Amino acid sequence: MKPIFRAIAITGAIAGLLAGHAGQAQAQDYPALSLRLAHPLPQTWPAAEWDGWWAEEVARRSGGKIQIEVFWAGQIGSLTEIKSLVSNGAVDLGVFAQAVHAEELPLTSVSAGLLNRVSASPAVADTLAGALYATDPIRDELAAQNLHVLKWTVPSTYTLQCNRPINSTADLAGLRVRAVGGAYVPIWMESLGMVPTRVQATEIREGLTRGTLDCNFGPIEWATFAGFETAAPYWSDINTGSFTTFQLYIAKSAWDGFPQNVRDLMTDVAKEAMAKDQAALDAVAAKAVDAYKAAGGQIVNLSDMDALVAKSPDMISIWEERMTGAGMADKIAPLVGPMREAQKSFQN
Repeated sequence: MKPIFRAIAITGAIAGLLAGHAGQAQAQDYPALSLRLAHPLPQTWPAAEWDGWWAEEVARRSGGKIQIEVFWAGQIGSLTEIKSLVSNGAVDLGVFAQAVHAEELPLTSVSAGLLNRVSASPAVADTLAGALYATDPIRDELAAQNLHVLKWTVPSTYTLQCNRPINSTADLAGLRVRAVGGAYVPIWMESLGMVPTRVQATEIREGLTRGTLDCNFGPIEWATFAGFETAAPYWSDINTGSFTTFQLYIAKSAWDGFPQNVRDLMTDVAKEAMAKDQAALDAVAAKAVDAYKAAGGQIVNLSDMDALVAKSPDMISIWEERMTGAGMADKIAPLVGPMREAQKSFQN
């Protein structure tokens, strides 16, 4: 369902007249653009509506001069294909999970769900993503692949939804858990005895039902949206971290060719969309929890969180070591500080 927005009436005939003329003049300054946005998710997916709102709001505020047609649910590219479509200019804009392209984006992808237990909340993850995207190393990495990031999505914290209760850290041993986000999530899982299992999103429910998968790894609102609660009725309260997930990119060559007022408009609306998304997140997650319980799901509290924390590796250090070994020590230097600052959220 699309968000409902009400116009705010401006009292005073003169003020309204002046505002109207100003809005018309501003709209006339925008060039006529017809853009295509490739999206891998259905519009009903949690938080995906804010990508649609962004496109509609850009059109509205430009007086209809900038039209952005969104092709939902992989109509013109799958999750793994959209990055190339944007980079090559086959589409103007695209939403994809940069964590899926960790080998191609080793710096950028650290802000997208690769490092467990760095950001303890969506707000921290959102702030960290903004800080990292603003650094020169990440800007350069994206520019080299003709990409410019406009907005990102941060869902509720990633937890485990399992087909059996996780009462203690020892219960994690041997569990086959869906792993996403390149090489780093599996490292964290293996340190706790889990068996990282790569399955496509469309295969998770079947895996949980058939027993080839014991747990899903993801935010609770995604689990209830996809109906996992009946196949995985035990929700562990383990906070594995909060991450950016799907990002909205535009081809940098197109971005650089836009006049400044177009870039400003798209950026400002993107910031508003992300703020509205975050403001609504607590209610969205709470509704998902209620739906989970209503379907018979149970919340299982870990009895020995201290043991889990003690066994969890410092994923930032592991990432630093790998990047340094790859000769990228100078490039990661500006990124480590913001990541360490975010990591303090798990100590508070």
